[in-house]
Amino acid sequence: MIAIAISTTIADGGEYACAVATAGGEPQLLDFDPAALDDQLAGAAGVLLSGGGDVEPARYGESSDLADEVDPRRDAFELALVRRARERGLPTLCICRGVQVANVAFGGTLVDDIGRALGPAAAALHRWEVDGESVRGLIDGHTLAIRPRSLLATIVANESLVTGSRHHQSIARVAADLDVVGTTADGIIEAVEARFASPFWLGVQWHPESTLAQDDGASSAIFAAFVAAAGHFADSRNDR
Repeated sequence: MIAIAISTTIADGGEYACAVATAGGEPQLLDFDPAALDDQLAGAAGVLLSGGGDVEPARYGESSDLADEVDPRRDAFELALVRRARERGLPTLCICRGVQVANVAFGGTLVDDIGRALGPAAAALHRWEVDGESVRGLIDGHTLAIRPRSLLATIVANESLVTGSRHHQSIARVAADLDVVGTTADGIIEAVEARFASPFWLGVQWHPESTLAQDDGASSAIFAAFVAAAGHFADSRNDR
């Protein structure tokens, strides 16, 4: 069994769990309890941090009146989770809020609101809404430039990718242990990889779990590569 530990507020794991299962993993949902973190990770072969509300600005030394749906309990748990996953060498995939959590956990900061930083056109591009609801599919114009020969470029077999987008915050100062490998034309950081040793570590600001059938296989390839790395991790652990 390739057990993938998923941190999310969605009761059944939603699209994240479905994407993991489709790729051959066994989703295991985590409780936001730092005291039980090690027990919950005991059998995990990979960790997925999902989307959600904003990280509390105080966590990265800022204050903001635009932070939305802040959950201090979840923040505390996921900051510990991403650090512990690194310590254990667990394959890790961070999505949307997840990549922001990881950047903060490793010493980086966040843009508190893209609209305030770059204006309404940029805000609309990164969180396109119809009738008050965020679009869950691909967004024309939300195109990533991907660094050649990066892990992400290898996975999606391309150096350009149209994605979906549902965020109003983003990475500002990049943590020293992370490397930028994907940006949009307005300069928003959309993908980072680890500078530290890891069998698989990828953070993406968009939502590949929502576009599995919409981007010629790129989203599916991300989950397949993640679960495959988790499988190798599980096999190596069993061989010890």
